[in-house]
Amino acid sequence: MTGKTHSAAGLLIGAVVARHFELDLIEAVTCIVISGVASIFPDICHTQSKIGKHFRILSLFIKHMFGHRTLTHSLIFMGLIFFLLHMLQIPIYYMIGVICGMLSHVILDMLTPRGVKLFFPLPIRVRFPIQFKTGGILDLSLASTFSIMTMFVLFESTMKQLIRYFL
Repeated sequence: MTGKTHSAAGLLIGAVVARHFELDLIEAVTCIVISGVASIFPDICHTQSKIGKHFRILSLFIKHMFGHRTLTHSLIFMGLIFFLLHMLQIPIYYMIGVICGMLSHVILDMLTPRGVKLFFPLPIRVRFPIQFKTGGILDLSLASTFSIMTMFVLFESTMKQLIRYFL
């Protein structure tokens, strides 16, 4: 998947979490941004990714120590992040946004032929039976769909009025 698709999924997750917990404006925006960043964070192991370019030294270190789509795309990594957030006493809605954002990244990468090493350090590559190319039309379609869904979650009443008006 492309960074745009991962980001769009993360923003949708943040919007859903904010809506579910009925967060105020500042908390909602923070949750949406955090979820969006968390959704691209697993690609810190890829030096040419959006996040890898911003944290080049860390990205190079992780890539050389573990490789791409290994540690940062694993259940162990998500568990470590959850534990860290819990120890820091991060509010539950931010924690859910971060973990679900990262999980969405891993699930979307499982839709590619390369898959992920979900059970790292075990060398088992996990991917779905249905796969498609990164950057292809389905990837773009998913990004667009996630973006539209985010707008619907954020502006549900307005969107419903628009739909009624045009139907």
